[in-house]
Amino acid sequence: MTSKQKLDSSNVGRWLASHSGISASIIGSHSLERAIGQRLKITGLDNTETYLELLLESSQEQQCLVELVVVPETWFFRDRQPFIQLRKHMQALIAGGLPSQPLQLLSAPCASGEEPYSLAMTLLDMGLPADCFRIDAVDICRQSIRKARQAVYGKHSFRGVSEAEKAQNFQTTPQGLALHPAIRNIVHFKCANLMSCLAETATHYDVIFCRNLLIYLEEAASQHLLQSLASLMKPGALLIVGSAETGKVPSSLFSPIRESFVFGFLRQDEPPDLPQKATAASLPDLPSRRRERPERAARPACQPQALESAARRDSLRSAAAAATAAAQAVERRTNFSDKRGSADEVDKELEQCQQELARNPYSDATYLRLGQLLERRNQTDEALACLQKCLYLKPNSREALEAMIQLTKQLGQVERSRQFQGRLARMVP
Repeated sequence: MTSKQKLDSSNVGRWLASHSGISASIIGSHSLERAIGQRLKITGLDNTETYLELLLESSQEQQCLVELVVVPETWFFRDRQPFIQLRKHMQALIAGGLPSQPLQLLSAPCASGEEPYSLAMTLLDMGLPADCFRIDAVDICRQSIRKARQAVYGKHSFRGVSEAEKAQNFQTTPQGLALHPAIRNIVHFKCANLMSCLAETATHYDVIFCRNLLIYLEEAASQHLLQSLASLMKPGALLIVGSAETGKVPSSLFSPIRESFVFGFLRQDEPPDLPQKATAASLPDLPSRRRERPERAARPACQPQALESAARRDSLRSAAAAATAAAQAVERRTNFSDKRGSADEVDKELEQCQQELARNPYSDATYLRLGQLLERRNQTDEALACLQKCLYLKPNSREALEAMIQLTKQLGQVERSRQFQGRLARMVP
């Protein structure tokens, strides 16, 4: 690929950020160029400048490119702890009895459906009737939405799911495990662009799961999305984000939940006005019923979980002390970028990391090392993105957390650094 073509692929990246908020620098120039290359072959075009013209004119081509750069990595009951927090939150909402209006939940992005279906199973397992809640699910990829509506899954979707859970909620078919129709019918799917569709939404949600999208967005786009979500949430509503995304959530809108591996927040009072659709100033400019379920053991009636205030105060004090100790420990550590080496050695190792990620795009260790190398080259934004991906793949990586604390502190992101310190502190035995 010539230097001219690389310049043009950068313009495609600018279009991608303006359209979807996705940052080309975060998904990686190699990934974007590979996607463009595939579309050039399919469309029969011979250069990226001509392809950009097609992209700007064709909504179908826009969708095709987006499908190639978005990676819908998900599985049922992913990380578990957020679903335990969901149960607690819903128990508090129904403490006085079932609501007169359905409780509203949103999963966005929903990928191929495992997350919103996990929400549905969690609430049904609590004993909630299907007609007392509604689950909306949104994703930008049509292929993912089609798969979600089919609700037939392979073994990759069941990491950490017990055989009993499979037998309870799925049926074996030649194509894979098919979700029980009564669960499938609860979730309402929509293919849409989150950067624009929320402005048309009138629903006010009690719970929103928005996990592992913010790490791929331009900073202006992620803040726009969080403000849009906040304006659709009731006061006290629950927001769940990804493990590497907590530092992006504004404290002016949300209060953090101090529970390990929840990565949750509560919507504060006084929701702001719904922001307008992102403008050129904020994003890069364009170049010119009840469920019939299989037989199962009876469940006890839902009871709200009482909070022990004194115990909670003690826990918070312990967490604060642990956070201080962890921060001091990090301060004493040598900066994670202090390993020396020549520029040629760094370039060679960077290339090796890129090759390894091409073979194994889910290697947390490779993302960690890549972040370290990029920081040594003063590419701090790219280094942060790689460390976030490491934490996305391995939320309890001490080395990645320590690196994030150091780097965010160096960049003057004090609040974000403190949040990562808190996460590290909660891992201290």
